[in-house]
Amino acid sequence: MNSVLRLSLHPTDDAKVAPLEVLRDFADVTASWSYLEEDSEHYSDLKDTPGLILRHRADPSHYVDLGFVETAPDTVQLAVLDRPATDASLSSDARTDLLDTFLDAMRKYLGDRPEHVSLQVDRDAASL
Repeated sequence: MNSVLRLSLHPTDDAKVAPLEVLRDFADVTASWSYLEEDSEHYSDLKDTPGLILRHRADPSHYVDLGFVETAPDTVQLAVLDRPATDASLSSDARTDLLDTFLDAMRKYLGDRPEHVSLQVDRDAASL
């Protein structure tokens, strides 16, 4: 499980929203994304820090789970998890495409809510 991306989601001064809450809401309102509550609880316990799992479904038979952990206030770190129920790991190109898909969807989601949160991305290309 390589760390591939650090996201800083900064709430505006009057917004009372945490990055993990933003990610849960993103998954609830964005097509092809879903929040996995039980898996998120397990992942948080495993990492011993708040975290969550989002599932991206490219189509009904292809999906990938993304795991996020809180690393500091207003900051979450993303680890792209291998595809569940398959022996094949994601290729470097597939990871890059998935990150681009996620970031495009997240930017659109945040663009519709400019008063709530700003996004900073630190992309660690060496671990892709």
